[in-house]
Amino acid sequence: MAGFPASGHDGAVGQVIYATSASLDGYVADRQGTLDWLDGLDHDPAGPGGFAEIDARAGAMVMGRATHDWVAGALERTGDPWPHRQPCWVRTRRPLDRPIPGADLRVADGSAAAAVTELRRIAGDADVWCVGGGRTASWLLDAGLLDEMWVTVAPVVLGGGVPLLAGPASLELREVARNGAFAVVRYRVLDATP
Repeated sequence: MAGFPASGHDGAVGQVIYATSASLDGYVADRQGTLDWLDGLDHDPAGPGGFAEIDARAGAMVMGRATHDWVAGALERTGDPWPHRQPCWVRTRRPLDRPIPGADLRVADGSAAAAVTELRRIAGDADVWCVGGGRTASWLLDAGLLDEMWVTVAPVVLGGGVPLLAGPASLELREVARNGAFAVVRYRVLDATP
């Protein structure tokens, strides 16, 4: 399987998709708030649920402040450029004091509904990618605005850290694939309360 279907669930376009990696025990970052635990795991960026697939589908992105700060620090350390073409909203109430060169960053400091309205306007028929983290995805979920979750599950148990989601949700399994060391699972979000 080269990837998930070219449009959102049931053929729809313009979905809000939380696409992230998580440990087997459900954490998107370790106790220090880093993603270092993902280093060295076999993964094809062009494979199912891979970075290339969601990036190509997305017309806009949203991430939380902690995710932004981690990405900014990682890019500073490696010297790598910002890898995305689409505008990215950062959910924060504070100014972005670590701008990322080449990134079209905007602040989402209001309601989830207002942010998603703007994200969908910018994305057009393309999807909106919620990069993370768990609090930002939960913010969208609680507002009833999260359509799908794509989770690449790593063969790692962290024992604590930043959870995949902060609250309850009812999901429908849509597809399962393998990408290197990862199990890739696509869910349709049914409801924020099981």
